[in-house]
Amino acid sequence: MLCLSLSGALLESACGSLPARGDDTAAQAGAIRAYQQQIQISGRITAHYQQNGKPQTLPAGFDWEQSAGGIVLTLYSPLGQTIARISQDAHGARLEQEGQSPRWAADLNQLAAEALGWPLPVSGLRDWLQGYVRQTDGRLQRLAAQDQTLDSEGWQLRYASWQDPPDFPKRIDLHRYTDEAGEVSLRIVIDQWKTP
Repeated sequence: MLCLSLSGALLESACGSLPARGDDTAAQAGAIRAYQQQIQISGRITAHYQQNGKPQTLPAGFDWEQSAGGIVLTLYSPLGQTIARISQDAHGARLEQEGQSPRWAADLNQLAAEALGWPLPVSGLRDWLQGYVRQTDGRLQRLAAQDQTLDSEGWQLRYASWQDPPDFPKRIDLHRYTDEAGEVSLRIVIDQWKTP
């Protein structure tokens, strides 16, 4: 009888000290998918747009460096040559291209569109690449790691696939119409994430 009650007490104390499995998993997922002010991302982007009424396609690699103070986006040709380096900090937006003088502007998205010939929503990508969208009141909304389509900042976004945990986006398809570049489709595939 003493052995039975001792076994019951040990079992009760052992089980009582274990965290609930569901709570632990939810806490890990929340911690893993927290918005990162500082990240480095590498991947590929394919832009489909129109120039002078003719369809154009531009495949490129990219490196994205983000900090609380700014963004640096470098686009590479399939052969690894730098196409453009776009940056923004407290002083404004800057675009650098080989053989051309740097260009400055207050609006990052407009600068990118003028230089590239197609819109690249750099300011939105700050949130979208992490699986977040900014609400009209300025708050960030974390998206569920599932195939979904939504509208944000004039773009239709489709989160087509996600990385295994930590559940960052793997592929994002963007679409919109512009007078300058007609129907614009961007496919972004993320190959590598680095967080400090």
